[in-house]
Amino acid sequence: MLEFLVPIIAFSGIFIGLLLKKIAKEEIKFGKFGGKYFIWMKRIILLLLIIMLLYFSDNYLFIIAGIIIGLILGVFLSEYLFLGMISVIGFLQSKDILLIISSLIFLYGMPYGSILRKIKLRQLISVTLSFFIPFLLLIVNLDLNLLIGISSGGLFHYIIKK
Repeated sequence: MLEFLVPIIAFSGIFIGLLLKKIAKEEIKFGKFGGKYFIWMKRIILLLLIIMLLYFSDNYLFIIAGIIIGLILGVFLSEYLFLGMISVIGFLQSKDILLIISSLIFLYGMPYGSILRKIKLRQLISVTLSFFIPFLLLIVNLDLNLLIGISSGGLFHYIIKK
């Protein structure tokens, strides 16, 4: 019953990152090397999420179609929308996978919050809605492999994005 709190805790990684930015200002300099470590950390976490999702898939035709759709949608949509989709996949799979996915999303939120230069309330609301809107997919019966493909393709776009 408390598994619905897990995505909320996972999303709070952004706020921990914002707090870390306030505490360690000298560590997060956007000069020569400061932001690059956080960008690479985000990419590695996204790659781990994609590999884990593809490991639990079984119909590769839907996966390939979903990846193509996700790559196209990744241009227009926020990465937190795809991270919300991954949380939904975790709910549909099992509690163990949900905990691993949520832990990686929490770890992704820390550098994401640290890299944000200026925090605008509108941006924070947009990211929050992007993360929690995919939970409406729990009431619709979608093919899980297509959802895995779309979220993998969308996150892959954010790995290769400069």
